[in-house]
Amino acid sequence: MAKCEVAVLDFGSSKITILVGVKGVNNTFKVIASGSCEYAGFMNGEFIEPENLSSAISYAKNQAENAYGKKIKRLYVGVPTEFCYNSIEHISMNLNNRVRIKQKHINKLFENANINYKDREIINKTPIYFVLDDSNHVLNPEGCTTSTLEVMASYISVEQDFYNFMDKIFCEVGVYTIELISLALAESLYLIGPEFRQNGAILVDCGFITTSVNAVFFEGVTDLKSFSLGGGYITSDIMEVLQIPFDSAEQLKRKMILSINPTDEDVYDVVIDHEMHTYPAKMINDISLARIDMIAEGIIKCLQSFKNKLEDDMIIYLTGGGLSFIKGIGLYLEEILNRKVVIVAPQPLQYNKPDLSSSLSLIDAAINIEQK
Repeated sequence: MAKCEVAVLDFGSSKITILVGVKGVNNTFKVIASGSCEYAGFMNGEFIEPENLSSAISYAKNQAENAYGKKIKRLYVGVPTEFCYNSIEHISMNLNNRVRIKQKHINKLFENANINYKDREIINKTPIYFVLDDSNHVLNPEGCTTSTLEVMASYISVEQDFYNFMDKIFCEVGVYTIELISLALAESLYLIGPEFRQNGAILVDCGFITTSVNAVFFEGVTDLKSFSLGGGYITSDIMEVLQIPFDSAEQLKRKMILSINPTDEDVYDVVIDHEMHTYPAKMINDISLARIDMIAEGIIKCLQSFKNKLEDDMIIYLTGGGLSFIKGIGLYLEEILNRKVVIVAPQPLQYNKPDLSSSLSLIDAAINIEQK
C-alpha cells in the first residue's frame, strides 16, 4: 500500500464497511475502493452473531480488494463506543532545568507515565492540554521553555478479550496487521472543528441499533457512553403498526417533517408492490416520536452519567444514519435536551451524508497516523 493510502474497517450498526482512501490536496482525501456486507451488528458490548463475523469481514474485504486491485495487508479498525472505556490521566515530568520543549520531551512524558489498566488494552492516548511551570495551559508545548511539563490526557481502552478476539478474527481473513482506533475519537476530531472543541462539545452518533454519546475537549475525549437503541427501532415500529415491508417503513420515516404539526388531511405516500399507498402524517409522526423520545432519554442518561462537568452552552453535534435524516429533528431534540443541536456530516460534497460519518472519520484518522 502506497504512502498515505489507507484501508479502514467500520463496524456499523447493521453493516461492515471497508474503504481504501488516499490523501488528496489541501488536507482532503478521496475514496478509491470500497466493500461492504450486512451483518447482525452488536448490542450491549457484544457482537450478536460472533460466529458469522469472520465471513462478513471477508466478504467486504474481497469486494474492496477487487475494486482496489491489490491485497489489503493492513487495516485501521474503528472500535464502536460500546466496546470502549475512557479515563483522564494527569501526567507530569520534571525536566531539572528550563529547556525548550521538543517532540522528544512530549514522547518521553507519555512513555514515562506507564499507564496500564487491568485486563484492558490502550488503543488511543491523546493530550487534552499541557501545563507549563508558570501554570499556563497550552495545546502544544513545542517551542515553549519550562522546567516541568504536565499533561491532562485522554486514554481509551478495550477489554483484553476483545483485543484478542479482533486479532484472531483478522488473522482468519488474512489481515495480520491491524490498528484499533476509537470511533468516537475519530469522529470528534473530524466532524467538529478545533474552534468548536476548545470550549468542549458533545457528539451523538445515532445509528441503526445503537447510539453513542461522547464529550470532547480540544484533542481528547473526556467521557463516552453508549446504549443499544437507534433509528432502526423507529422503522421497525412503523413497520409493525402498519404491517408494511421494512424498506417501505424506512421511506416513510425519511419523509417525516417534525417542524410542522400535520393536520388530519396531511399524508405521507409510499410505493408498496408497485402501488401507491398513503398514510396519515400525524400517525406516522406519533409512532416515530414515541421512539425518538426514548432515544432522547437515553442521551440524557448518558450525559448525566459523565464524570466531567458539561458547560450549559456546550453544543450537541448529531450524526449517523439513525436520526439525522429526519427533517426537523434538530429543533425537536433541542427542546428535550435543552441544548443547541447541530447536524454534522463529512464535508466533501460527494460524501456529505451523516451515515458516512464514521467511515470517513476513520480514513481521516488513519491518514493522520500515517503522516506522523
